[in-house]
Parts: sequence; structure tokens; C-alpha cells
Amino acid sequence: MATAKVFVVGFGNPLRGDDGVGQEVAQVLARQKSHLPVLAGTDVTCAHQLVPEMALDVSRASFAVFVDAASDRRPAGTVTLRRLAPPAADAGRTGATSASCWEDFSPEALMALAQDLYGNAPPAALVTIGVEDTDLGSALSSVVRLAVPRAAAAVRLAISAGTCARPAHRPRSESGRTKGRGHNA
Repeated sequence: MATAKVFVVGFGNPLRGDDGVGQEVAQVLARQKSHLPVLAGTDVTCAHQLVPEMALDVSRASFAVFVDAASDRRPAGTVTLRRLAPPAADAGRTGATSASCWEDFSPEALMALAQDLYGNAPPAALVTIGVEDTDLGSALSSVVRLAVPRAAAAVRLAISAGTCARPAHRPRSESGRTKGRGHNA
């Protein structure tokens, strides 16, 4: 039941400095929708964190992109794009509910929940931006602010690549068994 719509969510806390960069990238993409064809039909969302309720939006998408800050000691302002692996058949039952709280809810867990609840998890990508400062405050650091256009470009690249060369995925039927092989239209 996937549609042609692409789901993009930029998430993070804008009151914690660079942690809000995902939302900033999403806001840039939302402003670009009217004049960039690659963003036509894209549902762009900003959120403080990923929540289980997003599983329905994810399941209805033909492609999903998650945008987040990365505090993993990479250089601040570094933009990384990676394709997310499709969830395992039973990942929603284990992966989505294993987070200690929803604050720990990952893109992979959301994809698994979409697969488990709605029978579809589209191909997806994750764009992350290295952070410098996540102390209280609403401003991005200068190095992370300069990375926002590059991160937006990475999202557009992911959408272009992801919607043109989607791997086959097998949605589950009501009984939980996979049905058919090949692309879902």
C-alpha cells in the first residue's frame, strides 16, 4: 500500500543547540519544495524525537529519510548519508519495543514498527550531521549552521537515488506471511 509520497523527518531538540539541526534541515527542505522538482510530493516533518505514531506515515511512504544530529565524536559539521537496512520480519516485535524509552527510539526501530504494524517499511536513508555544542540554547553553532545546506543536499540526493532505484520489498499479508515478489506499486 505504499504511495508515491516520500516521508522526510528532521528531528532533534532545538533548545539544545546543535541537537536541533535535523529540524533546521527539514525546515530548509520544506521551503525548497515549491521550486525543486525532486521534493515534489514530499511530506517533510519536524519533530523533537521519533515517536511510534510516525509508523503509519512511514508505512505509507515509498521512501523515507531521517535527519538527525550525531554526537559520536565525528568532526562538527560532518554530513553523513547512509542507507538503512530493511527491517527483519520480526524486528518490530523486538527492536521497536526494546528502547528503554521513546527518547531512544531509532529510525531502524520506527521502520521495524511500520513493518510489523502495517506490513510495509519502505527503503530508507539516514542523514546525520556532526555536532559541536548541545548545551542549552536555541542557536546552532556556526560550523553546524554551515553544514545545513550540505545536509539538505544529501537528503535530496537520497531521495533521487532512493526513488529511482528502489530494491524489491515484500509486504506482509494480514496473516503475517510475505506475499509476492518484486516491486510494490
